[in-house]
Amino acid sequence: MNERFRSQRIVLWGVGHTNAHVLRMWGLQRFSDTELVCVSNFPKATYSGMLPGVLAGQYPASAIEIDLVGLCQQNGAQLIVEEVTGVNLAERSLQFRERPPLPFDALSVGIGSVPTTSGVLFAPQAQVLQLKPMQTLSTRLQQTLSAVAANRPASPLRIAIVGGGAAGVEVALCLRRYVKKTFETFAEVCLVHAGEEVLPGVTTGLRQRVQRELDRSGILVHTGRRVVSVEVEYLHCDDGYTIEADVVLWAAGAVGPSILSQLGLPTEERGFLQTDSTLSVCGHPGVFAVGDSGTIQNTTMAKAGVYAVREGPVLWNNLFCHLTGTSMRRYVPQHSFMKLLNFGDGRAAGEWRGFSFEGKWVWWLKNWIDTAFMKKFRVADT
Repeated sequence: MNERFRSQRIVLWGVGHTNAHVLRMWGLQRFSDTELVCVSNFPKATYSGMLPGVLAGQYPASAIEIDLVGLCQQNGAQLIVEEVTGVNLAERSLQFRERPPLPFDALSVGIGSVPTTSGVLFAPQAQVLQLKPMQTLSTRLQQTLSAVAANRPASPLRIAIVGGGAAGVEVALCLRRYVKKTFETFAEVCLVHAGEEVLPGVTTGLRQRVQRELDRSGILVHTGRRVVSVEVEYLHCDDGYTIEADVVLWAAGAVGPSILSQLGLPTEERGFLQTDSTLSVCGHPGVFAVGDSGTIQNTTMAKAGVYAVREGPVLWNNLFCHLTGTSMRRYVPQHSFMKLLNFGDGRAAGEWRGFSFEGKWVWWLKNWIDTAFMKKFRVADT
């Protein structure tokens, strides 16, 4: 990538798994006469795969944070910490509330997904926490649980987690350790899932292993129940069932952040940007959507971090190809990938190519994979 071309600007909106790869590569092999600008709501990015481990006390909060200020400085990129309000497609620029527009020659949108709350009524005083943004979850969780614990000094905290996917299950298994360590009290944790079985898309073997662990941990699982409203201390389900809960953690489903549907770019039914196999937004050359933010036409990929990681090298290549007018590379999603779930006690369970397994060695494997990934984005000591 030594070819010369006119001065141009690449903008990474959001620094998740895919865009972070571009930022890392920029420090190793940046394009000639081109600048890289990262735009984020926060000065740090958070690696979601290790969040349950933080709750379980296996990692400090800092272990899952990427210092975007230091990383951008180290890799020769500019960082703008501000919320984007829109994209001017005619002028090819990002719009902000407090600063001038930012023109771009290539834009990669990687702002992730948010849990779906469509059709759910929330009472104003109900204690509901969405897992995202994860950069603020630790503070929000501690503040909320502190307030509730102060009002229930002699009673266990009742916590309901809505969403029975991997995130909801791992948080459920790790949360009681967080409550015990932080507040020196006990938590009654339940999991509420609209589907008939938790962990949709996994093998029966892994689901059975996880269900045994949920049972062993005393976590009550409600399946086949969709939450329709949340009031103070209560969740109401579509079958008329009521669940008592002081705090609700919302981890149900995944939809596109609302701003994606306001950009004038094509979106699919869940609000994610529609792309072709080069990760380019359909009909808009030079605008890419990666990770959870994009959905490739005619694919049924789950919104999972492993796909976002694998998209990184393709995006890096295609940004260069767009700027130089050369042919782009297609991203072909893998058909299967290893799934690993943290039990929070030094054990984990997983599956690979139809086989399920669990034990301490699985936790060791997960920890090795996660920490190796984070080392790629460590800011060098000065």
